[in-house]
Amino acid sequence: MATQYSLSEVFEMAEDIESNGYDFYTQAAVAIKDKAVKAVFHDLADKELQHKKSFANLRQKFCSVVDVHWVDPDGQAAAYLKAAADNHIFNIEKDVSSLLASLQSAESALRLAIRFEKDTVAFFTALKKAVTGENHDKVDLLIQEELEHIRILQNTLKELNP
Repeated sequence: MATQYSLSEVFEMAEDIESNGYDFYTQAAVAIKDKAVKAVFHDLADKELQHKKSFANLRQKFCSVVDVHWVDPDGQAAAYLKAAADNHIFNIEKDVSSLLASLQSAESALRLAIRFEKDTVAFFTALKKAVTGENHDKVDLLIQEELEHIRILQNTLKELNP
Protein backbone atom coordinates (compact mmCIF):
# COMPACT_ATOMS: atom_id res chain seq x y z
CA MET A 1 0.00 0.00 0.00
CA ALA A 2 1.28 3.44 -0.91
CA THR A 3 2.07 6.07 1.68
CA GLN A 4 -0.81 8.50 2.11
CA TYR A 5 -0.28 12.22 2.60
CA SER A 6 -2.75 14.83 3.60
CA LEU A 7 -2.98 17.89 1.40
CA SER A 8 -1.47 19.91 4.24
CA GLU A 9 1.58 17.62 4.26
CA VAL A 10 1.93 17.99 0.49
CA PHE A 11 1.90 21.78 0.75
CA GLU A 12 4.42 21.57 3.59
CA MET A 13 6.70 19.52 1.30
CA ALA A 14 6.39 22.24 -1.33
CA GLU A 15 7.19 24.89 1.29
CA ASP A 16 10.24 22.88 2.39
CA ILE A 17 11.47 22.62 -1.20
CA GLU A 18 11.16 26.39 -1.57
CA SER A 19 12.97 26.93 1.75
CA ASN A 20 15.77 24.67 0.62
CA GLY A 21 15.95 26.55 -2.66
CA TYR A 22 16.19 29.81 -0.74
CA ASP A 23 18.99 28.36 1.40
CA PHE A 24 20.84 27.15 -1.68
CA TYR A 25 20.58 30.44 -3.55
CA THR A 26 21.54 32.61 -0.57
CA GLN A 27 24.51 30.40 0.33
CA ALA A 28 25.57 30.09 -3.31
CA ALA A 29 25.41 33.87 -3.72
CA VAL A 30 27.92 34.19 -0.88
CA ALA A 31 30.19 31.45 -2.24
CA ILE A 32 30.23 32.48 -5.91
CA LYS A 33 32.62 35.22 -6.99
CA ASP A 34 31.06 36.02 -10.37
CA LYS A 35 28.98 39.17 -9.83
CA ALA A 36 26.38 38.37 -12.50
CA VAL A 37 25.77 34.87 -11.12
CA LYS A 38 25.70 36.26 -7.58
CA ALA A 39 22.97 38.75 -8.62
CA VAL A 40 20.92 36.01 -10.31
CA PHE A 41 21.15 33.84 -7.19
CA HIS A 42 20.04 36.72 -4.93
CA ASP A 43 17.05 37.35 -7.20
CA LEU A 44 16.09 33.68 -7.29
CA ALA A 45 16.39 33.44 -3.49
CA ASP A 46 13.80 36.22 -3.18
CA LYS A 47 11.51 34.38 -5.60
CA GLU A 48 11.81 31.14 -3.63
CA LEU A 49 10.60 32.99 -0.51
CA GLN A 50 7.63 34.35 -2.47
CA HIS A 51 6.78 30.82 -3.64
CA LYS A 52 7.00 29.49 -0.09
CA LYS A 53 4.49 32.15 1.00
CA SER A 54 2.19 31.19 -1.87
CA PHE A 55 2.18 27.55 -0.79
CA ALA A 56 1.66 28.55 2.85
CA ASN A 57 -1.36 30.62 1.78
CA LEU A 58 -2.77 27.73 -0.26
CA ARG A 59 -2.22 25.35 2.65
CA GLN A 60 -4.03 27.73 5.00
CA LYS A 61 -6.89 28.18 2.55
CA PHE A 62 -7.39 24.47 1.93
CA CYS A 63 -6.41 22.97 5.24
CA SER A 64 -7.31 25.43 8.00
CA VAL A 65 -10.38 23.53 9.21
CA VAL A 66 -10.17 19.90 8.17
CA ASP A 67 -7.52 18.39 5.96
CA VAL A 68 -9.77 16.17 3.85
CA HIS A 69 -9.63 17.95 0.52
CA TRP A 70 -7.48 15.45 -1.27
CA VAL A 71 -8.91 12.17 -2.48
CA ASP A 72 -6.31 9.61 -3.53
CA PRO A 73 -8.03 6.24 -2.99
CA ASP A 74 -5.38 4.05 -4.62
CA GLY A 75 -2.41 6.01 -3.28
CA GLN A 76 -0.81 6.54 -6.69
CA ALA A 77 -0.62 10.32 -6.45
CA ALA A 78 0.84 10.10 -2.93
CA ALA A 79 3.43 7.57 -4.08
CA TYR A 80 4.41 9.82 -6.99
CA LEU A 81 4.70 12.84 -4.72
CA LYS A 82 6.84 10.90 -2.25
CA ALA A 83 9.15 9.71 -5.04
CA ALA A 84 9.42 13.24 -6.43
CA ALA A 85 10.17 14.70 -2.99
CA ASP A 86 12.67 11.96 -2.10
CA ASN A 87 14.53 12.39 -5.38
CA HIS A 88 14.46 16.18 -5.28
CA ILE A 89 18.01 17.44 -5.34
CA PHE A 90 17.38 19.51 -2.21
CA ASN A 91 15.16 17.22 -0.22
CA ILE A 92 14.85 17.93 3.48
CA GLU A 93 17.45 15.32 4.44
CA LYS A 94 20.23 16.75 2.26
CA ASP A 95 22.61 19.39 3.54
CA VAL A 96 22.72 22.32 1.13
CA SER A 97 26.04 23.59 2.48
CA SER A 98 27.76 20.27 1.75
CA LEU A 99 26.40 20.37 -1.80
CA LEU A 100 27.76 23.89 -2.20
CA ALA A 101 31.16 22.84 -0.85
CA SER A 102 31.44 20.31 -3.67
CA LEU A 103 30.95 22.97 -6.37
CA GLN A 104 34.04 23.95 -8.29
CA SER A 105 32.81 27.01 -10.18
CA ALA A 106 29.97 29.37 -10.98
CA GLU A 107 29.18 27.07 -13.90
CA SER A 108 28.77 24.03 -11.63
CA ALA A 109 26.56 26.07 -9.27
CA LEU A 110 24.37 27.10 -12.19
CA ARG A 111 24.10 23.51 -13.42
CA LEU A 112 23.10 22.35 -9.93
CA ALA A 113 20.53 25.15 -9.72
CA ILE A 114 19.06 24.09 -13.06
CA ARG A 115 18.71 20.52 -11.75
CA PHE A 116 17.04 21.90 -8.61
CA GLU A 117 14.52 23.87 -10.66
CA LYS A 118 13.77 20.90 -12.94
CA ASP A 119 13.18 18.68 -9.89
CA THR A 120 10.90 21.37 -8.50
CA VAL A 121 8.86 21.49 -11.71
CA ALA A 122 8.42 17.70 -11.52
CA PHE A 123 7.28 17.90 -7.90
CA PHE A 124 4.87 20.79 -8.52
CA THR A 125 3.42 18.99 -11.53
CA ALA A 126 2.59 16.09 -9.23
CA LEU A 127 1.25 18.51 -6.62
CA LYS A 128 -1.09 20.01 -9.19
CA LYS A 129 -3.02 16.71 -9.22
CA ALA A 130 -3.85 17.23 -5.55
CA VAL A 131 -5.32 20.71 -6.07
CA THR A 132 -8.64 21.54 -7.67
CA GLY A 133 -10.46 24.51 -9.17
CA GLU A 134 -8.94 27.95 -9.37
CA ASN A 135 -6.05 26.86 -7.16
CA HIS A 136 -5.04 24.36 -9.82
CA ASP A 137 -4.25 27.43 -11.92
CA LYS A 138 -2.20 28.93 -9.06
CA VAL A 139 0.02 25.87 -8.99
CA ASP A 140 0.32 26.19 -12.77
CA LEU A 141 1.53 29.76 -12.29
CA LEU A 142 4.17 28.57 -9.82
CA ILE A 143 5.27 25.91 -12.31
CA GLN A 144 5.59 28.62 -14.97
CA GLU A 145 7.71 30.68 -12.59
CA GLU A 146 9.98 27.70 -11.95
CA LEU A 147 10.31 27.23 -15.72
CA GLU A 148 11.25 30.92 -15.93
CA HIS A 149 13.95 30.28 -13.29
CA ILE A 150 15.36 27.56 -15.55
CA ARG A 151 15.41 29.99 -18.48
CA ILE A 152 17.20 32.63 -16.40
CA LEU A 153 19.77 30.10 -15.17
CA GLN A 154 20.37 28.71 -18.66
CA ASN A 155 20.84 32.21 -20.08
CA THR A 156 23.28 33.05 -17.28
CA LEU A 157 25.17 29.83 -18.02
CA LYS A 158 25.36 30.74 -21.72
CA GLU A 159 26.75 34.17 -20.81
CA LEU A 160 29.51 32.50 -18.79
CA ASN A 161 30.37 30.23 -21.71
CA PRO A 162 29.61 32.17 -24.91
